[in-house]
Order: sequence, then C-alpha cells, then structure tokens
Amino acid sequence: MTTTPSPALDAALGNQLYLAHRYARAAANRALRDHGVELRHLGVLGALAEDGPLSQRALVDRLQLDKSSMVLIVDELERQGLAERRRNERDRRSYAVHLTAAGRDRLAAAVHATDAVLAELFAPLSTAEREQLHELLDRFIEHAAARE
Repeated sequence: MTTTPSPALDAALGNQLYLAHRYARAAANRALRDHGVELRHLGVLGALAEDGPLSQRALVDRLQLDKSSMVLIVDELERQGLAERRRNERDRRSYAVHLTAAGRDRLAAAVHATDAVLAELFAPLSTAEREQLHELLDRFIEHAAARE
C-alpha cells in the first residue's frame, strides 16, 4: 500500500533543500574568496575545462543561467585573465569563450578548496548515507527537470 506524502512534509523537504543549498553555497563562496572567484565563476571555468571552448549561449544552456548573468560572469573572468573571448573560427560573427592557463590553475585551486568545504559539511553522513542522498537527489532533479 502506497501512502501519499502530506503537503506539510513536502513543504518541509522544500525548505530543507533550500537551507542545505544556502549553507553549502555560502560556505563554498567563503572558501573561494581567497581564490578571487565564486561558485558562479567556478561553474563556467569547469565547463570550459571539460568541454571548452564554448559559446556564451552554450554556457547559458549548460549552466541554466540567464544571458545577462553569463555576460557579467565572462566579463569578470576576462578581467582576471581566467578566460577570454575569441572569434569563433567557424562563424566569425560569434565568439567562443576559452579557458586560459591562469584559469585552469585557479580552477584547480578552487576545486580543492570547495572539496575540502564539502567534505566538512558532509562529515556527519556516512559514505552509504551520502550515496543514498545522491541517488535521491538525482531522482528528484530528473523528475523536476522533466516538468520544465
């Protein structure tokens, strides 16, 4: 027999997800301050390291950010010498964002810093509990994404 969760439970879970995200994001951004970046920069740097160079449009689609936010993030990364816009060789009307050597180095240091923060935040959970949380959140995200 399957029971339907109560709306109060769903609301509590929603609030817990919000708080978990808020605390984790704040802790990660504090750790990243020493590296001159924030999580929003880290997402772009990571995408460029993994699949770059990429157009700003591809970055917007991949990271689920709005276009104006992406322009600001790439501007900030360019000012720091971590990324640069170059004309797309296939379509000279557009630009591709490239990760610089400095960006690759900063990304490595920033990932190390955030890994340490996340390890500390997840310390109360066993490995099995972390794996279960990961699986549950994957299912939730997949279902939520399909609804958009």
